[in-house]
Amino acid sequence: MWWNLCLVCSILSFMFDYELTLILDPDLSSEDQKKLIEKIKKIIEDTKGKVEKTNDWGKKELAYPIKKKKMGFYFLWEIKADSGQIDKVDKKLKIEEGVMRYLIIRKE
Repeated sequence: MWWNLCLVCSILSFMFDYELTLILDPDLSSEDQKKLIEKIKKIIEDTKGKVEKTNDWGKKELAYPIKKKKMGFYFLWEIKADSGQIDKVDKKLKIEEGVMRYLIIRKE
């Protein structure tokens, strides 16, 4: 009987609130940066997620160099996403060249 419960849990999807912090490459032109942001939003929406709030912190100095760069463009997004689909967003952000660092945290 426990396998029926596991099957039901895998079929059900739960939407949770997440915070996504992005640090983008400072060498990107403003046009390339906009394209990358739209691409990331599309990745989230393709996984049945929704970007609820965006906060552009601008270009800031990094605490330590990343890929020999001392600056980065910071963004903080509040997103709502399916708990089973957030891993797909994570995997796609890992391979994006313009994304220097990112962090996805589930809000309580």
